[in-house]
Amino acid sequence: MNILSTYRRLAGMLLWAACAVMPALATAKAAPPAKPPAVQLIVLPAGPLPRLSEEPQVRAALFEFFGYARGSYTDDDALLLEQAVEAISERRDATRTVLPDGRQLLASMNDRKQGRERGAMLLDRRGALIAFGLVNGHCRLQGQPLAKVCKPDPQAVLTVFHRKGMLVDEAAPLLAWARQLPPMLALIAADDEAGGDGQKIATVEYVLAQPMLPGWNRSQLPSGFPSALLPLLPDKSTVLTSAGGGVFSYPLLLKGKKQNNVLDEAEGRPPRDLEVALRSYDSFDSVVEQYRKTIKGARLQRNERTAYLHGDLGQGSYRVYIRNTGYDGVMIDVALWQKKLVAGQ
Repeated sequence: MNILSTYRRLAGMLLWAACAVMPALATAKAAPPAKPPAVQLIVLPAGPLPRLSEEPQVRAALFEFFGYARGSYTDDDALLLEQAVEAISERRDATRTVLPDGRQLLASMNDRKQGRERGAMLLDRRGALIAFGLVNGHCRLQGQPLAKVCKPDPQAVLTVFHRKGMLVDEAAPLLAWARQLPPMLALIAADDEAGGDGQKIATVEYVLAQPMLPGWNRSQLPSGFPSALLPLLPDKSTVLTSAGGGVFSYPLLLKGKKQNNVLDEAEGRPPRDLEVALRSYDSFDSVVEQYRKTIKGARLQRNERTAYLHGDLGQGSYRVYIRNTGYDGVMIDVALWQKKLVAGQ
């Protein structure tokens, strides 16, 4: 009797638990599954390849892959996107290799460097970019005055940027590609006297692609840039130059040099106190719309390629000039004055 009572109690508890769980399961089943973000595919027609750096599919896929992340590979502290695009900018040497497993390798080089800097995109069977190989010299600014210094050819580096979860063995085609020297470098390597100075892939490194990293940081802004004015600088952008009091703060090559800005004088305004020039790879319309929503009360003038916003913030005034430059992205010039400008300036 006691055993029967125990089973009845257990059965009741299980029934209660089932009733409690079923609505939650039903709710979970009713909720539509979250769709993974769409991946930009690179599907180029058969035949001669275009200049890869100018192909819209390629540029979109590289931006999705790199975002606004920065690093020092073929240039010092520059956008990875820009370094990658430059490394595949030569049209005559663009190649396509279909691998036995159906993946593809699209490659080219920077002809101005005779191929010392070159890039290759590893695509999966669909055409999604899964890794980017960049032959580079870990270039940095050094010395006084500052100058770009790269590793010598015998110490060249292959940097493999990859998506999360990719296995090292999957990048093997990039290693084989990197060790096949372009024609001019192959001649140097084969020369009895100069061969020792020829390019060799001395190091292979693997770097996780992080497209969600911010495109700029406070150290690139003029000293004393007000925190209240940071919303004037879009998160999805990168700083090109900045200046305060007529003196450049960024980039390092210009830091401390006088900024010659004749526009204010020509248009009858006092010299701007702060200026930040940025580039965004978002669409022109989305950049303008973001500013329109962020700056309440801004006066806006725009056409298909340019937009101009101006107004007052606190005790000062601002001007934002936005230009759509096509392949080079959307250029944004933010100018600030500590005192309010007179109407019409």
